[in-house]
Amino acid sequence: MTDLGASEPQLVSGRWRRVSDSECARRYPAELTIGPGSRYLGTRSPDQGLPVWDVGTARMPDGSTLVMSTSSDELVSYRVEVVDGRFTITAPDGCVVTFERQA
Repeated sequence: MTDLGASEPQLVSGRWRRVSDSECARRYPAELTIGPGSRYLGTRSPDQGLPVWDVGTARMPDGSTLVMSTSSDELVSYRVEVVDGRFTITAPDGCVVTFERQA
């Protein structure tokens, strides 16, 4: 049996704010909370439509991959880098999005 706790996204657990503002980055939530049990909640800004990440699951099968369930219930793998209170994902379409940890 697989140890699901081994893939919990501990490196990116917590509250985050999107700092990237490119057109493609605005498809992602303005704020993101990744909690225990690999669950996440994305919060959109008032002028934003449905974000790619709304509510779902987050996993890190290794230190450089973040797997998120999307608003369409698809599981998508992103390259992720975590440095100095920020994490940056690179989406399969090449979009780069950075989030900053919130207190």
